[in-house]
Amino acid sequence: MTTKYLICSDIDGTLIRADQTIPNENLEIILALQKAGHHFSVSTGRMYQGAYEVAQMISPETDVIASNGSYATAGGKAFHQFFMEEEAARATYEILHHYDLPLFFFSTNELFFTKTPPAFFQDLAEAKRLSTGHGRFSLVPIHEVQAFEEHAPSFLNAIVVSEDAPEKLAEVRNVLEKENGLRILSSHHNNLEVLPAGSDKAKAVELLAKHYEIPRENVIAFGDGENDIGMLEYAGISVAMANAPDNVKQAADHITADNEMGGVAQFLRQMF
Repeated sequence: MTTKYLICSDIDGTLIRADQTIPNENLEIILALQKAGHHFSVSTGRMYQGAYEVAQMISPETDVIASNGSYATAGGKAFHQFFMEEEAARATYEILHHYDLPLFFFSTNELFFTKTPPAFFQDLAEAKRLSTGHGRFSLVPIHEVQAFEEHAPSFLNAIVVSEDAPEKLAEVRNVLEKENGLRILSSHHNNLEVLPAGSDKAKAVELLAKHYEIPRENVIAFGDGENDIGMLEYAGISVAMANAPDNVKQAADHITADNEMGGVAQFLRQMF
């Protein structure tokens, strides 16, 4: 019986290039491994809708771990979802209102915003305006407390963004980390990833491995950000990208080429 592996890869800075394309060498090796009976999942801080679209760029068989592990699907069906506690979400909302920084909450296919979302999300919402099911995506303002309260039960995770005030971001992180029910990570120097306590990529990867009855030693994980460290530490075989910061590299067993050079494929070719 052939040994089966579960391969989980972060998306941004890992699986795809900066131009949002998947290197051909990554696609080719992943498809070949799926055909051989191995399982592949994207594992990302992106909301489910964005993660699902990248997964479909690979194949319909590609699984999805989204919202930094708060939502996950196998075979197209959700097997794990972990919502933010409403008190923790409310504390996040109030703190970010005080600091006047953009805050975005995610459900599977809705982005809830306190300040104008980036153009990418606005364009995506317009393109998906009449879509249903997997294709649906919409933007929902939560400028008023009443709107926040109405939608809070559907929040899976949140992200705080600050392009030009990193010192304020550091201060906000210190405040958020004192709140119960929250876990604070970062996937880029300009953001904070706000997760429900007890939820991260590592937990979702563990549950996906159990779903497929794949032992931990046969789990391979790729990542480049702080929010990947838990997943890398869980995986039996962990791989950091050359473009990852030092703390991520220290959490991994191996280092491969950067995302622009198809580092995921380089490692998988060597292993398989």
